[in-house]
Amino acid sequence: MSVNGLFVFDSVVHGFDSTAANVASRYGRSLLLANHGFQAAMVPEPYRLDPLRYFQAVSADVLESLLFRETEIDAACYHTVPAWGFLHDMSPMSVGLELKRRYPGRIFLYGGISPLQGQRALDQLDQQIEEWGIIGLKLYPVDVVDGELKVLRFDDRKLLYPILERCRERGVKVVAVHKAMPLGSVQMDPFKNGDVDYAAMDFPDINFEIVHSGFAFLDEAAFQVSRFPNVFVGLESTAALAVRHPRKLAGILGQFLMMGAQKKLFWSSGASSPHPRPVLEAFASLEMPIDMIEGDGYPALTDEIKADILGRNYAALHGIDIAALQRMNANDGVSSAREGGLAAPWSLLKTPPTPDPLALEVRQ
Repeated sequence: MSVNGLFVFDSVVHGFDSTAANVASRYGRSLLLANHGFQAAMVPEPYRLDPLRYFQAVSADVLESLLFRETEIDAACYHTVPAWGFLHDMSPMSVGLELKRRYPGRIFLYGGISPLQGQRALDQLDQQIEEWGIIGLKLYPVDVVDGELKVLRFDDRKLLYPILERCRERGVKVVAVHKAMPLGSVQMDPFKNGDVDYAAMDFPDINFEIVHSGFAFLDEAAFQVSRFPNVFVGLESTAALAVRHPRKLAGILGQFLMMGAQKKLFWSSGASSPHPRPVLEAFASLEMPIDMIEGDGYPALTDEIKADILGRNYAALHGIDIAALQRMNANDGVSSAREGGLAAPWSLLKTPPTPDPLALEVRQ
């Protein structure tokens, strides 16, 4: 068991490679700089990373420590980032696969493809299903193809619908898409969530997980989840508001809850940027302000609601038996490692001997 006795399933984690060598285009560079600024703004010391430590590749050892030694997370889903025109490999699946090998009852995997690549995307989807054992698919609404920034819309019958049809054929029931937060210096329109309506209508047997939902376009997102039984809310980055902007997050949650979304909200820390511990602890202690309850009609954030958001909803979406998972994980070493208390933040992340060029740029 975990924080306040609640089972915690982190719905999105990454092992980010934030090095200048990983940049594939000017858009990727702006994305890495924006990510650094986000974590610096969202969490306080000692969880915030200075540029010299931030701009490096996060290993499986470091991510394992973040999730299971430094934070009371019980299970997590690792996402790759299929925006290879931005960065060569922003969240290498090799990190997720290694953690899955170490903790098969704690780490789950979402594959990632770029439908803008056509047949190659379909081939990669088949390969990831067969070789990685993915439980979902992650998509991004923009990518850089042949030097040009291109948009993927969820009403695109030519590019996207063949992917969804293949998911249906191969038994992939959950498709996640990054929305609400633009990837650095790109246009905002592709990150609005309205185009997901079309896929949700045409593929009622596939569940669509809108990642970062509520951070922007809250009214549209709340109406969307109330209208479509197969659309869900991933709170990666949004949940991080609990640390320094709890009232803003309370309003976001209140809007979703008022629209009947209690069973459709998935907590996420957004690790490895920012550190997951302050995000989890701030969320677990979050309360709905009295004036929002009395004036806006939002419900109180009860232990029942938090238990749903922190783990039960995500497990239910994927048909995961939490009790069985706890029995499976009982003797895997994580619990015993925590008996002496949680490890210090970023225990295993060393400062690179040679500063990354991006670190030097940020420090100027």
